Amino acid sequence: MKNLKNNIKYVIIFFFILLASCQKDEVAKETKDEQPINLADYYIIGRKPAQLSNGQTVQIPYLINFDEYGKANFLRESAKPFTFKDGKIKISDAMVFTIKDNAITAYEDVIKRYPFTSYSLQKKPTTNQFYGNSYQGNWTNVAKTFSVFKFNSATYEEKTGAIYAFAGKYTLLGNIAAISDTEDYAADNFAEYTIVLIDGKLEVTCRKNNLVGAGSETFTYGVFTKVP
Repeated sequence: MKNLKNNIKYVIIFFFILLASCQKDEVAKETKDEQPINLADYYIIGRKPAQLSNGQTVQIPYLINFDEYGKANFLRESAKPFTFKDGKIKISDAMVFTIKDNAITAYEDVIKRYPFTSYSLQKKPTTNQFYGNSYQGNWTNVAKTFSVFKFNSATYEEKTGAIYAFAGKYTLLGNIAAISDTEDYAADNFAEYTIVLIDGKLEVTCRKNNLVGAGSETFTYGVFTKVP
């Protein structure tokens, strides 16, 4: 009987030790899962609708690049303050992204100005993804113009046919997107390029002024494939 009581006592002690160990592991797991990410290492990328000069509606890329100063930087807009708390990224009073397991699970366009049709939270690459690469493809417009883009560390060239139609400097965002405001002094043209690497392709929107006459404005979009 004494041995039986001792065995029962040891079983009870072992049970409580095992229970405490499981609870400790669960707490450790929850603590690990709840570790906040540093948004300065991430960006949000996706698509939104836009209308080209020929009336065609396309899904163009956008990018929101977070910095260490609490600012969300857009490609063609001024930076906006953001907060990241309780699994929600709130950018100004304009938009809210819900985050779970480092992924966006919901999006709210609070002021009905940012109708994003897709969104993905991704970690920034550590190097300039344009540098040393070339891309070729067509602009989506009436003429279906074929172009080749070539990138250096801070400059680019766009070659159309046998000539370089535009060339200039670009400003890098998140090592995955860029903007460039380029003048063609000879033709009195001005071009605003917005350049994004998305879904394995280079996608570019371009707003050109005075291209088809003084005071004209042309908005085009193109998809370009990396040249091996």
